[in-house]
Amino acid sequence: MKKYVSLFLAAVLCVGVLSACSSKEEKASSDGDKASSTDNGKKTEITWFDGTWSTPVPEPGNEGVQKINEKFNISFKPQFIPFDLYDDKLTVKMASGDIPDVIGTEGADANYVKWAKQGAFLPLNDYVDQYDTFKAIPQSVWDAVSVDGKIYGIPLYFPSSGGKKPIIRKDWLDKLGLKMPTNYEELKEVATAFATKDPDGNGKNDTVGLGLAKGIVYDPAFGAFWSSSTWYHKNDDGLLIPGQIGKGSKEKITVLNELYQAGAIDKDWPTQPYNEVFKAFNAGKVGIWYEQVGINKGAQSGNLDIPTLTKNAPGAEVAAIPAFDAPDGSKGYVGGSGYYRIWMLSSALKNDDDKVKKILEMMDYMEKYVPAQEQNSSNEYFDWTNGGEGKGYKMTDGAAEPTEEFSKYAPLANFNEKLGGWIEGDKSMKDYEIQSKTPESKAFNKDMVGMLQKSDFYISPVGRIHSTVYDSKITALNEFATNELTKMIVGQRPISDWDKFAEEYMAKGGKQVVEDVNNLINEAKIQGEWKKAEQ
Repeated sequence: MKKYVSLFLAAVLCVGVLSACSSKEEKASSDGDKASSTDNGKKTEITWFDGTWSTPVPEPGNEGVQKINEKFNISFKPQFIPFDLYDDKLTVKMASGDIPDVIGTEGADANYVKWAKQGAFLPLNDYVDQYDTFKAIPQSVWDAVSVDGKIYGIPLYFPSSGGKKPIIRKDWLDKLGLKMPTNYEELKEVATAFATKDPDGNGKNDTVGLGLAKGIVYDPAFGAFWSSSTWYHKNDDGLLIPGQIGKGSKEKITVLNELYQAGAIDKDWPTQPYNEVFKAFNAGKVGIWYEQVGINKGAQSGNLDIPTLTKNAPGAEVAAIPAFDAPDGSKGYVGGSGYYRIWMLSSALKNDDDKVKKILEMMDYMEKYVPAQEQNSSNEYFDWTNGGEGKGYKMTDGAAEPTEEFSKYAPLANFNEKLGGWIEGDKSMKDYEIQSKTPESKAFNKDMVGMLQKSDFYISPVGRIHSTVYDSKITALNEFATNELTKMIVGQRPISDWDKFAEEYMAKGGKQVVEDVNNLINEAKIQGEWKKAEQ
């Protein structure tokens, strides 16, 4: 994964809400754990190797680990590596042949597929239906972690509706007498007005209509039809093609070029990191940008910081922008991968069914759902998994917050390093409004969740297959496309070159990628599909 994507996803997880069961269910589960202890009293040793964003890094013998040992009657031996170093360490570990019982990774990348095909991981198809929290995971996610029909990892579920979506300064709309944009022509009108009609009222020409950062981050696609990241459109041969060369992308790039010429986009955007745009938005100088639901906004540089925004721009109001109506009649955003992080079991466990079940039991136990109003010490499960009130978490204004020593005391820190989880669909997203610490944050989360719950989401088929051709060529293709599209936006290459650009893309390896991806999609009998909103 690209580093900025990894950081972004980690930030999402760090603001989540914990999954758990009721105290009554906890007692029943505890009784069951006691009954499942080995008769001879010998503790099963479980080795665990994973990356982490936690600070400090969880230590092998800390109090959280001791609690895990006691509860599950095991000898838990975790080793955590900071994620910015983890990929290299994991590669060395796998090459050594000394593979731990459990190995973690952020996504089903080329290495994941290679190691699975080499026989490093244990197929889990016969196990996953035995655990309640695994049943909530959609088939599209199981497809993503499967290789040749075999499930090689347990994904940490993350709803496909999660992730950053377009947001807008609603107070600027109101001040200028404009309506929420519903198509790209209206977007162009609004963004241009934001940049030229002094929406902040300071008498200066110092506002940006539409935020954009180098690498065309975030992709200003107001619906799946225009997305660069998904394979939504087909070419003349009926083959699905990358969004970057699709007709929706052409419309989007044309509008971005017009906005750039009109001064509605920062002239320095091609060299500007995305976190700098967040700073400008928080300073009250950007009208349209991107964010997601969450509690502790401002905890990291790449976040909307509502308290800072309202301090800099009193009366600021931020609203979510619903997806535009597409020419083909569709309306909705691209769904996310549906997971963040995977745990694989070593194939050396193929004859140790008891240990396999114990490991899966632990994973299942740590992913149960607890509503926001029950996230306190009265819920035994929540209190235990989070290290106890006053140690792993503290209560502030009725909401639980992890302490600086969360990773030391919380058993949960050894599994997903967050106070909460996203399991059971979008239930936990509704909790953000309850847990928000300021009225402005509550209003933002209520508005964003309301928009998401009314939105359809397109599940791309490409995330459900594994193409070695794609893996070997896509990085270079993405770099080429980003560079050429950037040139078009700033006027260094004419939009009339679009067909030529698409031909160049295909000639640089895109043709082989398109053919292989489509063959695998057809063989797997999967397709892009719309997940309809619950009305």
